[in-house]
Amino acid sequence: MRCAALASVLWLGVSSLAGAQTPGPGAPPERPGPYAIDLRGATVSLPADAAYFPPIPSSTAVPSRGYGFEVGGHVYPLQLGPARLGIGAILVRVRGTAAPDPPDDEDDEFSTTGLNTTPDVASLLTMVAPQLSLNFGSRAGWSYLSAGIGRAQFSTRASAFVDEDDDDEVTAEELIDHDARSAINVGGGARWFARPRLAFSFDIRFHIVGAGGGDEPTPGSTLLAAAVGISLR
Repeated sequence: MRCAALASVLWLGVSSLAGAQTPGPGAPPERPGPYAIDLRGATVSLPADAAYFPPIPSSTAVPSRGYGFEVGGHVYPLQLGPARLGIGAILVRVRGTAAPDPPDDEDDEFSTTGLNTTPDVASLLTMVAPQLSLNFGSRAGWSYLSAGIGRAQFSTRASAFVDEDDDDEVTAEELIDHDARSAINVGGGARWFARPRLAFSFDIRFHIVGAGGGDEPTPGSTLLAAAVGISLR
């Protein structure tokens, strides 16, 4: 339900921007493009299913959101009715971390080891997302709707910790690199050129990531991404 509501808000917002940026009657055609390079800060929701992580106690906090960057490039070769067709791709890389409270020096029997009974956990997500877009507006600024099929890869790490369920054994740090899997992306955004070659831009996108197989199978997940930054041309 939450994803459907966000998708509806995205559609209404981009549609409104498209109407606001369309040149008026008699104005000379100023088509979006001819290309755009995006440099943005990004945040992406992260899967929390236990299958994505090394063996850790059930009480362990895991990251729910990652922060990083998004870079992309697009060209605009064709006019399709009121819209300009765009072809491009983005690279997204974000990292999220979660850590337990530090040991209590007075009460925690494991404080002398410097380890907690639950580990620090980190998630790293890398996505490459090719896209086709429909762009509405003018050269001075345009909004767009886009979709594509790309690849996503997760890596997760758990630090060393004292395992109370295994006779207080020290469990070593462990890293899992999951196999890359398919990821469908759909979303939209806009670019406003305050200067001839420099624009403010944003993008809101769903990444529907497929299940992963191999030695560490993981379920599919739907991730919500948001990015804000600049565009160059």
